[in-house]
Amino acid sequence: MVYQVSCHRCGNNQQAPLDVHDDWEEISCTECGEFLDTVGNWKDAHSPSYALQMLNMSRTLTLQMAREGQPMNDQWGSRRATA
Repeated sequence: MVYQVSCHRCGNNQQAPLDVHDDWEEISCTECGEFLDTVGNWKDAHSPSYALQMLNMSRTLTLQMAREGQPMNDQWGSRRATA
């Protein structure tokens, strides 16, 4: 696969092939030669965050449970009036 990588020094947009076998291979700008990143670091930065996905799923479940009804601990009918 080929991905777009932009140079922070000269602003050049280039295609960087990331199907290499070594994660430590460098991605450098073709115009100015500036070191941009390594293949492994770029892949890690653009991979999905499973912690964030689990956080979103738990938030969705919490909101769904709140819409379904009252929580089990809130029993409004069992309160006694005191004199």
